[in-house]
Amino acid sequence: MARFLTDADVNRCVGLPDMAPAIEEMLTNYGRGNAINLTRRKVATPGGYLAVMGGALLYGDVLGVKTFTHTENGYSFQVSLYDAASGRLLLYTQANRLGQLRTGATTAVAIKHLSNPDVPRLGVIGTGNQAGDQLRAACAVREVGEICAYSRNADNRRAFADRMAAELGRPVIAAASNRDAVAGCSIVIGIASAQTPVVMGEWLDSGATVIGAGPTSPRHQEVDAGVLTRADRKFVDSLDQAPLECGDIAAAVDQGLVQWSQFLELRHVVAGAVPGRTDPDEVVYCKLMGTGVADVAAARLVWERAEELGIGVEMDF
Repeated sequence: MARFLTDADVNRCVGLPDMAPAIEEMLTNYGRGNAINLTRRKVATPGGYLAVMGGALLYGDVLGVKTFTHTENGYSFQVSLYDAASGRLLLYTQANRLGQLRTGATTAVAIKHLSNPDVPRLGVIGTGNQAGDQLRAACAVREVGEICAYSRNADNRRAFADRMAAELGRPVIAAASNRDAVAGCSIVIGIASAQTPVVMGEWLDSGATVIGAGPTSPRHQEVDAGVLTRADRKFVDSLDQAPLECGDIAAAVDQGLVQWSQFLELRHVVAGAVPGRTDPDEVVYCKLMGTGVADVAAARLVWERAEELGIGVEMDF
């Protein structure tokens, strides 16, 4: 029997505290060769595109695929999960909420392994649908003091700051500018859909960790070349995807300011093969595009919880 879930069902099954350990487990195994990633590919039409990505968890005996479309009507996300031995469909689920949880959880793991432990001030650029989980993720793995949030719409950023301050129980300031949201921060998270850089290297303090969790497009740039040249250590979650999806890095490479060979993958840090940072004063940059193998790990967790709780609809499929 296959189980079918909606986004609301997913939200009933798991939360960010559940998802982060599952993503860390996946990255550990992926770094040790016990998981396989299927790099995202897109088919474009005049009205939008279809994207396909996936992977296999050799340690979990499952494989899966995520598909999503983007048109003028917005996004539509789905994940199919299969038993690796029999090929049987285990789960078919809507994946908007699943993707938000996976994205937040990956940020949590990156911060845990790359940032300095002391975080008196954190900055976030972007206050949209995924920004809340980014802050929840950071606060789950670090004792964060003050948070500064910026987005272009003043009303939105004030409402976001008030809402997150009440939820997280710590000061969240609606910054007047993106520079104000970055200056003096130990951790900076970019989660804005920006086509021009919103984080500048000259604004960064010594020892800062910059997480780029925003758009994945050659047309978009979250950080300027100064962030990349200042970064002592540079990471991505997929070196295969990065040249296709990281407009800011690709632009700096084209200018000869950085080289792709300088970038390492986050999975090798989590697996213990390479250090995340070697000195508290290092500036560390990590671009998270989202991988298919992470979506499979997230879907496996949701399927297991849904089976335990009896959530969703079962069909002989």
